[in-house]
Amino acid sequence: MDREPGLSVLILRPVAESLRTAGVDPRSFLRDLGVEEQAGAETFVRGSLAGRALSSVAERVGDRSLGLTIARGMSLGSFGTFDHAVWTGGSLRDAIARSSHFYSLVTEGVSLALERRGMHAHVSMRAPLGARHGTVLTDIALALNVLRAREATGHKLRLRSVSFRHRTADAKPYDALFQTTVAFSQPVDGVVFDASMLDLPVRTPDPAAATRVEARAATMEHQLHSGDPFLDRVRAAALRGVWARDQALSRLARELAMGERTLQRRLREHGTSHRQIVDDVRRRLAEQLLVRDDASILEVAYEVGFARLQAFYRAFGRWTGRTPAAFRSSHSSRRR
Repeated sequence: MDREPGLSVLILRPVAESLRTAGVDPRSFLRDLGVEEQAGAETFVRGSLAGRALSSVAERVGDRSLGLTIARGMSLGSFGTFDHAVWTGGSLRDAIARSSHFYSLVTEGVSLALERRGMHAHVSMRAPLGARHGTVLTDIALALNVLRAREATGHKLRLRSVSFRHRTADAKPYDALFQTTVAFSQPVDGVVFDASMLDLPVRTPDPAAATRVEARAATMEHQLHSGDPFLDRVRAAALRGVWARDQALSRLARELAMGERTLQRRLREHGTSHRQIVDDVRRRLAEQLLVRDDASILEVAYEVGFARLQAFYRAFGRWTGRTPAAFRSSHSSRRR
């Protein structure tokens, strides 16, 4: 990466809004970071700049665990449709994968890595070399994921341990939020819990949001219908793979209850391939989402399964010969 990793305005706006309780004007905070009021979610701010600004606020208000305070005040939906997409449906394992994808998209490389070691599950935050997002932002990210996971699993999630790379002069707020003893000056930022909890079902506490997500999924599946029962099944399964962040041939074959070679052979008989099917599904999904005025290009990239905005732009150009913004603009003019 040629420049310093940054954070999307999608992350920074709700963070800035949460600072109201500390007497900080959100607009002034963002303006000082160089963020204009009309800036979209595709606008990124250098991580070190945002980190220093938040550290300055923490020092000014005398809150050494400001990141935890902010996380507690950010209700589900603070990140718009992303929040509901991450924490609706499937298992805790699925939600962690979606959350990792979300963070890698809006924080330029920061992700949650899940590893199963024996009876324990380890979830650690990883960032690219050169990322300097600071203590407050690290605390916000880890605390938010734990709080969301607790809420979405009906408070069944119990942590065995929590670790941070940074130091602290007061561990009590951390112990209270994570409900376990927290260790500092460790090699990794992360949490450990019983691996059996990965299978806990995840449900958003907002039924209306869940209904909207399910309705959108049903609409998308309907629009992929071609009249060929086999291809319709494959496309529907591929769409679910896009949303699950797993477009592998092996996953598609498992869902369709057939071997990989059999699936490849049948796709060839229909004049297509696994890659063509996935590309077609992602393209159609992207086009449908781009004509919605309320979906940012960043949201579209997330929904279509890309972890980098630049990769989405390249793929969309390959599919359509246009940029996402140009495609949206042409369809907006047609509706006028």
